[in-house]
Amino acid sequence: MYVFELPEIGEGVVEGEMVRWLVKVGDTVATDQPICEIMTDKATVEISSPRSGKVVGLNGKPGDVIKVHSPLMHLDLGGGAAAPAPEPAAATAPVATPAPTAVKPAPAAAAVLAPVALHPAVAAKMPRPPGEKALASPAVRHDAKARGLDIEAVPGSGRDGRVTRADLEAYVTPAVEPKAPPALSSPAPGQGDERVKIIGIRRKISEKMVQAWRTAPHFTYVDEVDASRLVEMRKSLLPLAESRGVRLSYLPFVMKALCVVFREFPTLNAVMDEEAFELVVRRDVNIGIATDTPAGLYVPVLKRVQEKNVLELAREITEITERTRSGKGRIDDFSGGSFTITSVGNIGGRFATPILNHPEVAILGVNQIHDRPVAVNGQVLVRPMMYLSPSFDHRVIDGAVAARFVSALKAALENPWSLVLELR
Repeated sequence: MYVFELPEIGEGVVEGEMVRWLVKVGDTVATDQPICEIMTDKATVEISSPRSGKVVGLNGKPGDVIKVHSPLMHLDLGGGAAAPAPEPAAATAPVATPAPTAVKPAPAAAAVLAPVALHPAVAAKMPRPPGEKALASPAVRHDAKARGLDIEAVPGSGRDGRVTRADLEAYVTPAVEPKAPPALSSPAPGQGDERVKIIGIRRKISEKMVQAWRTAPHFTYVDEVDASRLVEMRKSLLPLAESRGVRLSYLPFVMKALCVVFREFPTLNAVMDEEAFELVVRRDVNIGIATDTPAGLYVPVLKRVQEKNVLELAREITEITERTRSGKGRIDDFSGGSFTITSVGNIGGRFATPILNHPEVAILGVNQIHDRPVAVNGQVLVRPMMYLSPSFDHRVIDGAVAARFVSALKAALENPWSLVLELR
């Protein structure tokens, strides 16, 4: 009998969510045959069997969180009778949102949320042995630090003693006759209703959005761009792009304009270190592109944009987004971002209020270019106009800085021939 454990599937990855099994108990598998899909904070990866044999046990079901080095599959290498399959693992805490650090609260918040007494049900639990680290997902550790709690002191009620969000709540509940929290309201059942369990990428998107909204106070600043010259420039470069087999959109021009403007506003190309409460200003411009896929929203990242010309960026955008949509994205494709662009211009709409891709401090909404009448030097003319709608982390970006940044970006896009000097 051979027990295959979940291997290490990325630097810093300690657990992953089971997406789906590709084999079942009783199947015979070959060496290097894919057996399941596991979703980490960075990507969905296929796990392959290191040995050949007959599957006699599978641990975990879709939506379960599997810890690295935990038993994943039991194989009979001799091809004998199948042993009873173990019971599926119980669902555990959700996989963490993609956050490199945890939130460090202000002293006042820590004082308010400091534990006054252990809840009786928690106090009755045996403490973990001295020196043993608490088991908890990064999301729960994030919540513990946001509350000013030492997670090592919180008894866990989950599988293998894992600390859950409920344990955090119990830990800070006063022991003197606490009032029961109001019950969450459930929608009344209706005939023909369908309930869809929120797991996988949809759950990760949900957690990421909640974390970003709770952590960083957002504000959005909207301005319009006369895209006449931008449209002309792209049109003039289309034959060259097509001769090189490149699909040229407006995004590469926006990226090069950002590179120019970041020189004057470097704090926009930055991420927050929540643990140290420091702004980390990036040297490289690594721009993420919010990408709609059949599986949900992903943000692949183009690295060192400042070193590439418009056609190189156009080619790389096509390659990385196609890789993402086909489910073949690499873990490195989704890490290291310093700024994000979200564009739904090909669908429609005038402007939006994007949510930050935390820990980044800004995100740029690029919207549809549309013809409309505008006043130009006292005359009403029809021009191709486009709205920019970026959002900012108001903790570190003031409104005046944001306004100047957008004005500079607008100027660069309205005079795009200056970007010719930035083609490399």
